[in-house]
Amino acid sequence: MRAFFIVISCLLIVQHSRGANTCLIRSITFYGNQTFSERELSDVVLLRTGDRYSAKQFSHDIKSIQDFYSRNGYFFAEVNGDSSRMAMDSSSIDIVLNINEGKQVFIGMLRIDSCTIFTQEDILKQFETHVGGFLQSGVLETDIAGLLNRYERQGYPFVSASIPSITLYDDSTGKKLRVELSVQEGRLVSIDEIRVTGNKETDAGVVVRESRISLHELYNPDKIAKIPERLNHLNIFSHVDEPQLYVNSRGGGLLINVNEGNTNAFDGIIGYAPAQSNGSGDIVTGFVNVSMRNLFGTARKLNVHWQSDERDAQELGVEYVEPWIFSLPIDLSGGFTQRQQDSSYVQRFVNGRIDLLLNESLTLSGVVTLESVIPSSTLAVPVVQQSRTSTAGVEIRYDTRNDIISPTSGVNYATNYQAGAKTIDGASQNSLAVSTLSVDASVFLSTGLHQVLAVGFHGRERTGGSIELGDLYRLGGANSLRGYLENQFLGSRIAWTNTEYRFLLARRSYFFLLFDVGYFYLPGDDTKGIASTQQMKYGYGVGIRMDTSLGNIGISLAFGQGDSFTEGKLHFGLANEF
Repeated sequence: MRAFFIVISCLLIVQHSRGANTCLIRSITFYGNQTFSERELSDVVLLRTGDRYSAKQFSHDIKSIQDFYSRNGYFFAEVNGDSSRMAMDSSSIDIVLNINEGKQVFIGMLRIDSCTIFTQEDILKQFETHVGGFLQSGVLETDIAGLLNRYERQGYPFVSASIPSITLYDDSTGKKLRVELSVQEGRLVSIDEIRVTGNKETDAGVVVRESRISLHELYNPDKIAKIPERLNHLNIFSHVDEPQLYVNSRGGGLLINVNEGNTNAFDGIIGYAPAQSNGSGDIVTGFVNVSMRNLFGTARKLNVHWQSDERDAQELGVEYVEPWIFSLPIDLSGGFTQRQQDSSYVQRFVNGRIDLLLNESLTLSGVVTLESVIPSSTLAVPVVQQSRTSTAGVEIRYDTRNDIISPTSGVNYATNYQAGAKTIDGASQNSLAVSTLSVDASVFLSTGLHQVLAVGFHGRERTGGSIELGDLYRLGGANSLRGYLENQFLGSRIAWTNTEYRFLLARRSYFFLLFDVGYFYLPGDDTKGIASTQQMKYGYGVGIRMDTSLGNIGISLAFGQGDSFTEGKLHFGLANEF
């Protein structure tokens, strides 16, 4: 019989426990609050009407309200919770929170000891925490973090701060807070040596100069934090660790560890366009670019490119970059490009530029271009006149992309303006004024999980007298207006947009939808009775880029305005680093 009662008692206890676990909160009521509204206090607690009641969470919520009052200067606030009001079947509960706010306690004294670099008055001017206000732990922590950062920028990396005491005292108006802050400044540190590890081919001097840290300059965390970004912009390292500060008998030092990546790149595109309705046959185009970004481990660059965009038209170019002239952040570069336009003419460009590297993202350049056009001697009536054009100008580049091949954020912007003169052999007028303007801007936005919107805008314009065939810009193809033949359209003024919505499959692999819009203006020739022409075209399609063992492979299929499925333009590209 006794065992029977024990079993029955246990069952009742278990049943009561189950009832408590399934008890729902019917209401939450606050009493005594005057400074803060019920809505403000409701945002502090986690329990909500309709939730399952938890005694543990209820206790946490009471503490959260007390902490909330303390953060706002009510150090004597008391919060008492009553959760005993249950329905008869124990299925619901009413929570009542009784609050005695007390008086708000303000800061009466704020002292900072042991500081010699900055005066107490100077420090307090930067603090949001102040005498006459109330103490908020989060605000005070932010103030202290700002003070430590100021010290670090002055060369004190080992600075620390503590709060020895926060006490109450009485004055004529009531109770006040006395807050004491102590600063341990540590030693002044300068960067007296820089060690580079992980480099096998790259000269350590390249890493040191690109870090923009001079020997014996004071430690500055802001400058040191930018070192990985600066080195990554060279595109010769696969990874750069955060620099480490050390101190030895010789003074302060900086350890920079790098992992070298593949510094040479091959980028090729093959395009195919099926036979057109006008009777022309299939067209195969090609583009190849070989880039060597770290010649002899010195960050010197050499780029060679070849392009065939028509059956009888080819283009070949080479460019060389010499970095950091006279150990200054100044690069010198020069290039040569020759275009053979079927049997009509040969066009040559010689250009030189000087780049001032203002920071890791911004570059200001001076540019000089010499152009010559030589008509074919086999033509009875040349399509262009023999001429020479020289221009000079400036260029601004700004690049914050987080990846070169597959960026998910950032901006890549460049604008180039040049002005000069064109001289035509045998012409009565000695020279004609010309000017060129180019704008390129791309924006990359992460629009969702593994999704990126990439939008690019590009424009070119040439103004001046005697604009001939060789002076015109070319539009169309894989690198501009997709869905059309390579360089299908000509104009003295062209513009196009490239819009891609990318679905990321991996870091450098994605499927994308594309939509391009292009515009060109072709000036007329009054002497020949030819009127000017301007048109706007659009292209659309799909594509995919995949990171494989062979390299980054890209395939796209694009259609021009009014194209049928059989008239789509197919492009296959391969970008490989070696």
